[in-house]
Amino acid sequence: MDKKIIALCAMLCAHSVFGAGFQVLEQGAANLGTALAGATANAAGDASAAFWNPSAAAFQDMKAGETKMDSAMTFVIPSFEFRNTDSSPNLGTNEGGNAGEVAYVPNFYLIHKLSEELYVTMSGTSTYGLETDYANGWIGRYHALNSDLMTLDFNPSIVYKPLDWLSFSAGGSLQWMHAQLTQATPIYVGGTYITDALVDLTGSSWSGGANVGMTIEYAENGRIGFGWRSEVSHSLSGNQKVNGSITNPINADITLPQTFNVGFYQRLWGPLHRFAVMADYAWTGWSSFDILDIKNGNTGATVGSPVNENWKNVSRVALGFNYNPAFSKNFVFRWGAAWDESPIRSANFRSARIPCTDRLWLSCGLGYRTADINIDIGYTYIYFLDDPEIHTAGGPTNSLNGYFVGHAHVVSIQAGIYF
Repeated sequence: MDKKIIALCAMLCAHSVFGAGFQVLEQGAANLGTALAGATANAAGDASAAFWNPSAAAFQDMKAGETKMDSAMTFVIPSFEFRNTDSSPNLGTNEGGNAGEVAYVPNFYLIHKLSEELYVTMSGTSTYGLETDYANGWIGRYHALNSDLMTLDFNPSIVYKPLDWLSFSAGGSLQWMHAQLTQATPIYVGGTYITDALVDLTGSSWSGGANVGMTIEYAENGRIGFGWRSEVSHSLSGNQKVNGSITNPINADITLPQTFNVGFYQRLWGPLHRFAVMADYAWTGWSSFDILDIKNGNTGATVGSPVNENWKNVSRVALGFNYNPAFSKNFVFRWGAAWDESPIRSANFRSARIPCTDRLWLSCGLGYRTADINIDIGYTYIYFLDDPEIHTAGGPTNSLNGYFVGHAHVVSIQAGIYF
């Protein structure tokens, strides 16, 4: 039964349709409307800079002593279903139904201007997460049933603006991670299959990281921003339960990747002055998630053998546009698209927890702003660029072979206030 602990790796390497790996990228409704293009340069001019690149907060129209605060709620509605080809042995025809679970992602951002040169920022976000749920009795039940991974990240930063056109930022984050999965395991008596038992694995951890940023205003209404976030190393500890009873403690180490973003924003001139163009490039170091070694919490011995995840570093590229209509200076319309690369190298490394493949983001949004408030709505359709195959050898089912079909809708609502 201890061998079931190895399934913890599947939960931790399972990933959400949010972004590459199990990264949660939906940070700010205004940013979502442009597929995150310009987020690192704070193209939206809101407090979400506190997460993406705090140094960009220094280019908002604020007076010393003023505060800008934004709060967003994002709804992720994924749909993906397994299609069996030749899984062996045959454990029925139940393919698990729609395993996508609706996710609710709240975010909070704050900027406070201390003086002409100094700002402080704070973000409260979920940076990594997933949730999936297959139907009981499905053909892959010995690989996965329910998976739930959540992080909470609190990130204060300080911003220094030594020149009118240049700013720097540095900060630290305190992060909590909680993981839980369930799956079935067969029970045999005298070599005869009797029934399934429910295995429940949980673990949690506190850890911390750092972030730095820089923003350059190279021209009127034009700037470029850079943001880097460090790796965050977690040591999860928890318990294994079988049919509700604790059997033994478990622990596992996981290193969340470092990220680097560069973003561009430029308001256009002349006949095109109502338009702005923005772009972002993001690099995520998922190669940090290479081997996962699961250990028995009592003995310290490796359970089974280390799992070779073999994830790769990935990129994301986004392009977006803003349009300020002639009928009102308070409104802005947004469009954007992005290509988001998967860290999974092949079908042999894909987990049943959530399918992974390269994705295309198609986004739009609407914003309304006065001197004191802003309200933003963003929508993104995430399209799987292929039907990702899975070939998982070993385990009670011997193999899980097939492919997934799916997509996702993402809707975000945000409100902000100056005071």
